[in-house]
This record gives sequence, C-alpha cells and structure tokens, in this order.
Amino acid sequence: MQHRFLSILVSFVILLSGCTTSVEEIASSEPPLQLSFSAKTLDRVEDGGSEFNLKQTLEDKPVLVLWIAAGCSGCHDWTKMIRESISNGSINSSFVNVISIHRWAEIESADQVMDVFGIEENNSYYSPWPIVLPKETDMIVDFETGIETDFSVIEGFNSPGTPTVQLIGQDGIKMWQSKSYWANFSVLQEAWDVAEMIST
Repeated sequence: MQHRFLSILVSFVILLSGCTTSVEEIASSEPPLQLSFSAKTLDRVEDGGSEFNLKQTLEDKPVLVLWIAAGCSGCHDWTKMIRESISNGSINSSFVNVISIHRWAEIESADQVMDVFGIEENNSYYSPWPIVLPKETDMIVDFETGIETDFSVIEGFNSPGTPTVQLIGQDGIKMWQSKSYWANFSVLQEAWDVAEMIST
C-alpha cells in the first residue's frame, strides 16, 4: 500500500513539474501586456530630464507615442500636424501626454534626431514634447511587477515601423494604434477620443 502511494506521489510530482515548466515558458515567450521602460532622452528642457520613465509619465494621463526617424517624411508630417493641432486648440492636450520615440538607434544618431526634431528654430518638425532614444539594450519592464523582461523596448511595442502612432493607457496597455504613413487629422482625433474616454 505504501509502495503504491509512493508511486502515485512520484507520478504526480513529475506531471506537475512538467505543467509548471510549460506554463512558465509560455508566459515568458511574449512581452507583458502592461508595459513600461526607461530610456535616455535628448535632454532638452522639453524632455523633462535626461531619462524618461513611461510608468511615471502614465501617472498623469495616457501617452500618445509617435515612433520617429530623422529621415522619415511621414514622421515629419505627423510631428507637424500633432504640434499644430495642439497649438491651435483643435485637439485638447489635457487628455494625453505626447512623446516621440526614436525607432532606429542602430542607424541614426541622436544628433540627427536633434537636428530634425529637437531644435525649435531649425524647421517645422520641432517637437515640443519629450523625445526618447531607446537603445537596443533598453528592456521592457513589467508595469505591475517592475521586473525587467528579455524584450527590448522595440520588441515590447511589436517592432513598429515609422511612422507609427500608438496610445498607451494609464495601466501600461496599448489601447490604440495607427500605421497611416501620412498624417491624418481624423485618425489623430480617433486617438484623442479614445484617450478622453480612458482618462482617469
């Protein structure tokens, strides 16, 4: 009887450990649903410091992310339209924080990003909001646990092309995305409507 009980117990432990391993493997095969990260900025006054932290920024309101590249005409177009729409009041900036994230750190330098988007008097693509410069070694952090994952910032946001516009809710969850290459006010208004709806 004791031998039979021991056999059943050993079988149970073996089966249970197999289940536990596979669940952990499945859980770690994708980025967390709720995302955060920290990365360097251009360190202008507009950037609010040399380091950007998504979770801290989300404490205030949802975040609209514009993925940019210095040589991307669509990124220039989106940047100009968002800035002008906020400036002329056609969209209400009280519902959302805007940031730009440089997508191609391995191809373009921070100086190139600064020249195109960072200096107000340079051209019409100036971004009066934080410009974030994640490196390939900057990793996604689980919003809830604060634990660093094995996914880069780019991977965590599904390797977006440029330009891509995404809306991140205050819980770190991506709530909306557009991949329209050229700026479109009705698409931007849609993002703003979602931001207003989910703002706490």
